[in-house]
Amino acid sequence: MENAKVITEGQFSALGMIITDASLSADEATLVEVQDGLQWLHRNYLDVPHLDGDQRERRGRILGLIDCVQWALRRLPSNLQLKLHPDGHAARFLVAVARRQGISNKQLAAELGTDETEISRVGRRLLAAGVVWKRKEWRQNAWDLTPRGRQYLEETGLLPDVALVEGRPEPAVPDRPARIPVDSPDRPPVGVSHGPGHDAEPRRQGDVPTRRGHR
Repeated sequence: MENAKVITEGQFSALGMIITDASLSADEATLVEVQDGLQWLHRNYLDVPHLDGDQRERRGRILGLIDCVQWALRRLPSNLQLKLHPDGHAARFLVAVARRQGISNKQLAAELGTDETEISRVGRRLLAAGVVWKRKEWRQNAWDLTPRGRQYLEETGLLPDVALVEGRPEPAVPDRPARIPVDSPDRPPVGVSHGPGHDAEPRRQGDVPTRRGHR
């Protein structure tokens, strides 16, 4: 865009994508570089005495992107000065979400030993800081860790040792008896049943069960 006479829609879209991705991943270096480039582009319009309609529109879009970058930089974990007490509800909330992505308000309340009202209050604070995401699963809130949240936990040493798992863990499957191969020597002969209430001896050939009253 440095030598382009006209900034195209595709270039504006690319800038918007870069800013969004860098903001979500807390990529401060990229955000600073984009901010410097946008400010340089904006200076090109300051020397033009009379801007036509298209030029005014492009200048306005550049100013809008500069505002977005500046807000993204302010909301980085390092600039938010987010300092959570390791034993406080907010820090434990964040660690619980890191251990179990998609955890609900009810599950968080049980894990933190508090009520859902307190979970909602703490969740709003962490959501505003950009360290968690909230989504709806039916009628329940589901909380996920953002890249900013992971970065904060890494910097503070609070990131759990367990690997982050996307989604809720699958419920445990009850143990089932192992199947015995047909040709295994441990498999009982055909007709033998070891279940309760059944004969332990094999049925003799020719013994045909009859209905009551019939032979």
